[in-house]
Amino acid sequence: MNEPTAEAALSSPGSAQRAHASGTLWSKSNKAFWRRWLAITLVLGAVMGVAWFVLAPGGAIYGDGSDYDSWFPRDAALALLMLVAGVVASVLLLRQGRKTPRIWTTAAPTLALLVGALAGSVLAWRTGVFAGDLFHTLPENLSNPSIVFSLRSPSVLLIWPLTSAAVLFLTHLFGYYFGKPEKREEMEQGEEQ
Repeated sequence: MNEPTAEAALSSPGSAQRAHASGTLWSKSNKAFWRRWLAITLVLGAVMGVAWFVLAPGGAIYGDGSDYDSWFPRDAALALLMLVAGVVASVLLLRQGRKTPRIWTTAAPTLALLVGALAGSVLAWRTGVFAGDLFHTLPENLSNPSIVFSLRSPSVLLIWPLTSAAVLFLTHLFGYYFGKPEKREEMEQGEEQ
């Protein structure tokens, strides 16, 4: 009879805030998740930037870099790399979610995926441009040195976050509809609580 009830526990000062803080984006376990995930996406972004410089027309391998007006194939190469990075990042996050399903109780994984993807794509762009500035020799008749190896379509940077979000959405959608009925009931009960 002397056991505290749920109403008494929530009515004590600060207890509701502590109960709510355990499931927020900035709890200790979520902070570690954010740090780890941002580190992974930044490393992946740096790798994609180097790959862009190496594989794109006018970069290190393909083409001699003398035709600076061929910006579309260079941007398309980065777009394809961003598409691959989006799928890889989503698969890594989904694998982590299978190992520890409790991470899906907050919006932290989805936000970490999108923020990390945007940061990784910007880092890939800047790494590729830096490599182009570092390893290309500028011709004398060039009016603007920034066009040696650059990105002319900045919307390409959104391909990684959008691909990641689409893969995550489709995986959860098909997992919900084609999953086992017992698991679907567990998910629905978890949403009600």
